[in-house]
Amino acid sequence: MTYTPSPYRHIRLVRPDDSEYRGYLARLRDNRPPGWGRRSAGEYLGGKVEQAVQHWLQSHIPLKEERILSWEQRLKNNRSGRCYREIDAIWQIDSESLCLFEIKFTHADNIARGAGLKQLEASSAILSQVEEYAYLLKRLVYVADEPSPLSDETIPVVEPTEEYEEWGVIWVSLDTVAQAASELEIELPENWRDPTAREGFLETPEQEEWKQYGESETPEESNPLAEALRRAMQQE
Repeated sequence: MTYTPSPYRHIRLVRPDDSEYRGYLARLRDNRPPGWGRRSAGEYLGGKVEQAVQHWLQSHIPLKEERILSWEQRLKNNRSGRCYREIDAIWQIDSESLCLFEIKFTHADNIARGAGLKQLEASSAILSQVEEYAYLLKRLVYVADEPSPLSDETIPVVEPTEEYEEWGVIWVSLDTVAQAASELEIELPENWRDPTAREGFLETPEQEEWKQYGESETPEESNPLAEALRRAMQQE
């Protein structure tokens, strides 16, 4: 039998303020082609809602500060590069068990198709290479007042504190989000409950405070998006 080594090496979880991770994000921004200053309204609003849901989850379970998945893998150019994936929330149940949460504030059609499933599967596949994590639970957290039937009917609805189901869906109402946002003093747009609030684009200024991290050694080639942005710039 031929041995095939894992494509993932040096897997670890880091905090969102990790200097190498912030440097990686800064380089992505620096490598954007002209005209990439816009951000979708849905992405912006989703980020606010995500913060509120994280706060709500934290009131039920202790969330791990280290929620950025980091690993090394060989790239197309034959170099080894460090890659990152953001996990919306992680609950470390015990020394060998993690529960991963993917938060989605999206349209009912996307929810019905299982929005977030692929992200959870990808993160779990990488973390499964870490020997100390014997159990990985996955939770889809959907924000909606009316729960939608999922295409995968085998995924049960669970409470945030559920410790045994491998997969589960957690429904969070809009009122719960509004209350959590108020506690955090997060200002949501007046029409944030209206689906049209997630349409269109916003102009977002560069975050200058990230510039100090722009010289860290993590190679740009460690992310397919960075490679695509660089190619687009070269074609200008």
